[in-house]
Amino acid sequence: MAKSKTTLKAGDRLPNRGRAFKNILLDVLREESQIELTPKSTKEEAEKAFIKHASMRAFNPQDNASATILNEFMKRSFPPLKPTSEAVKFDFPEEGTPAEKALAVIKAISIGEMPVDIGQIIVGIIKDTVIIEEGTELKERILKLESMLDG
Repeated sequence: MAKSKTTLKAGDRLPNRGRAFKNILLDVLREESQIELTPKSTKEEAEKAFIKHASMRAFNPQDNASATILNEFMKRSFPPLKPTSEAVKFDFPEEGTPAEKALAVIKAISIGEMPVDIGQIIVGIIKDTVIIEEGTELKERILKLESMLDG
């Protein structure tokens, strides 16, 4: 690794990074939310107190932020499901050329066996595979030529 005048060396003293964000946040919660925590409160006690305070706000109809807080509780308690695609079955020529494979995908789309968006993904994968194979083959050919020249 290159060395410069800013490269750290053994024994260098770094400036103090200050208190962690979570500790500062808990201090603010103690002060502003009147949560009865002491500096010796455990992490679990602090988290329970924060959740209790936030849930009281979430279910308070007079609090303008109640809907937002409740929404955040729901997101963290029940994360949204990630969409997945159904399995698609179609005639795919495993030993075919990349062009034959792409044509098989186009045919599957045209007869309704596969949605267009899934077909685009598969054709993209075929294209990426061709690019990777070309790069690998070129590298091997260059190495072979270099070894022949050195030989």
